[in-house]
Amino acid sequence: MPSLAYFCVAVIWVAIAGTHAVVSGQSLVLPTVAWPFVFVSAIGLSFYYYGTLAALRRGNLSVYYPIIRSSPLAIVAFNWALFGQLYSIGTLIGIGVIIVAGLAIQKTPGSLFDDGRAMLLALVAMVASAAYSVADAFAMQQSAPPAAFLFWVYSIVSILLLSACLIERSRGVLHISQFLKGGRSDFGRILVASFSSYASYYLILLAFQLHADAAVVSAVRQASIPVSVILAALLLKEPRFMQRMSWASVLAAGIIIIVSS
Repeated sequence: MPSLAYFCVAVIWVAIAGTHAVVSGQSLVLPTVAWPFVFVSAIGLSFYYYGTLAALRRGNLSVYYPIIRSSPLAIVAFNWALFGQLYSIGTLIGIGVIIVAGLAIQKTPGSLFDDGRAMLLALVAMVASAAYSVADAFAMQQSAPPAAFLFWVYSIVSILLLSACLIERSRGVLHISQFLKGGRSDFGRILVASFSSYASYYLILLAFQLHADAAVVSAVRQASIPVSVILAALLLKEPRFMQRMSWASVLAAGIIIIVSS
């Protein structure tokens, strides 16, 4: 039950962030100016989770997930349209190379338009991802403590995801008993996913504190794709390894272009 798993991860994030804030001496009291970004980030994350789950329930993972991961394009559009931010030609080329390579690595036979609703949901998730990335960047530039920021964002996300789970249960889509049958193995995976994703997200917020651009950070995060390709080949014995690694090299070149710019 992916929706319930997302809810469990969000709740664990609240516990991790709260503990992290206390241990590291960060106050849970945020600057007033940061609160609008808390709400935008939380709503964006909730729509991202919903759009991703709904799109992948209807369509092929390899067809629609690359669209969801194309958020750097939406971030560039947001920053240009709303804030007049301009990017160098090198940065735009690097972002374009990364997105094209990411699409090529993950794409399998199948059309984006096989399911129009799935395509729309994937686009919603992409735009939502861009929205929360921009909000996170602005919040960090307003001196919001990262752990405290995540504590409040994911407190709201937990409430929204719980509401979605209750709606799914009332419709007969969600069966908690089936989720609980996974036992320790599923709970262990949720814990690993929670701690690893929290560490990743926290490092991204630290980069935003150093005034890293949201579009650039989001693009460089695509470096996780070649890693997943290697792990999938070694652990899951997935095919087309050399073809995917060739595109992974192109993706790495895109990152180099951005860093050089």
